[in-house]
Amino acid sequence: MAHITSFTAQNFKRFEHFEMHNIGQFNLIVGDNNVGKTSVLEALLIDENPEIYKQRLLTVLFKFRQFTDVTDSYLSYFVCRNKPDWESGRTMCFVLGLPNETKTLRIKFKDKNQSTGSQPATSEFILDGVIHSISSSNSHYPEEYPTPYIPLFLAYEHKLTKLYSSYVGLATKLDDELVEHLKSIIPTIKGIIVNPYITYTSDSAALFISRTDTETALPLGFFGDGAIKLFRILIEIAVHRGKRLMIDEIDAGVHIQNFRGFWKTILRFATKLNVQLFMTTHNWECLEVFKKVLEEPEMEQFQVRARCFTLIDSPVTKRVEAVCSTFEQFETAIENGTELRGGAIV
Repeated sequence: MAHITSFTAQNFKRFEHFEMHNIGQFNLIVGDNNVGKTSVLEALLIDENPEIYKQRLLTVLFKFRQFTDVTDSYLSYFVCRNKPDWESGRTMCFVLGLPNETKTLRIKFKDKNQSTGSQPATSEFILDGVIHSISSSNSHYPEEYPTPYIPLFLAYEHKLTKLYSSYVGLATKLDDELVEHLKSIIPTIKGIIVNPYITYTSDSAALFISRTDTETALPLGFFGDGAIKLFRILIEIAVHRGKRLMIDEIDAGVHIQNFRGFWKTILRFATKLNVQLFMTTHNWECLEVFKKVLEEPEMEQFQVRARCFTLIDSPVTKRVEAVCSTFEQFETAIENGTELRGGAIV
C-alpha cells in the first residue's frame, strides 16, 4: 500500500471533521491532553477490507481499551457523539490521499436484533454501499491480522514472540539486521533466541538475548522497558512493511540517554522496510533529540520525510485542527522554544 499524503476523518469519535495534509513518512503528532492524538491513530486503522477493519476496532476495544465484554454493538463507541442525534447517523467517512489517487471509504454499522436459539446475532458492516454481514463476536475475538498499532501500555506479551517467530526469526538477513539495530540499546547483543522449553501460552518470557560478553542468555525483559519498547517497534515495522504503523507515546519507557540511538534505529529500519510512521508524544526532550538526530550529516536525508502535526482545539472552527510543520519549521520552533504541544514550556 502506498503511503498516504493526506487524511480526512468524519464522524469518528470526537471528530465531526478532521483533516491532515502534507503528511510525510515520519509523522509526530503532538498537542494538549484530550485533544484527540490517540483518536487520530485509531482513525488511521481504516482498511479497505471490512473484516480486517472491523477486527482492528474490536481489538482496540478488547485489548487496548480493556472492555470486558466486546460485541459488534460496541462499535458505536467509535462514532462521533458530538451531535445530539448521533445514534441516527452512524456513518463514518475516511478520505485517504495517495500519490496518484484519492480513496473515500464510508463505514456504517447497523446492528440487528439479538437472535434466539443457536444462531448468533449479526451486524451489517456497510463499506461504500456494500453490505457485509458478519457474525457478532465475543470478548475473545481472534486477531487473524496483526493490528498496526502500538498503544502506550503494551510491553512484553506472548504475541511478541509469535510475531518474531513468524515474520523475522526465519528470515536470516532480516534477523541479522534486527540484532544490529538493537545494539543502540543493548550494545553487546549477539543474537535472539526463542526458548524452546517455554510455550507461547506460558506467563514467562520466551525471548532471550545472547551477548558477546557472557555465555549466559538472558530474557528480553531483563534489559528494561526501553529495550522491550524498541524491540516491539522494530518487530512491528517488520510485520507491517510497505504499510503504516501507529505508535502511541513513542517515548514511553525510553531513557533520555537512549533517545538518540532510539530515533536513529527506528528511522533507518522504517526507511529500509518502507513503513510510514504516525507517533504521538508529550515529551519535549524527545522532540529535541528528534531534531538533533535529523541534523546529523548521515541523517539529513530523512529531513524531507519528517513532519510534526500539532493538534489544536480551535475556538474559531469549533473543531480539532492539525497544524503541519515541515522539518525546517519544526527545527525553528524547537530552537526558539516555541511550544508545540499546547500550554507553556516550564
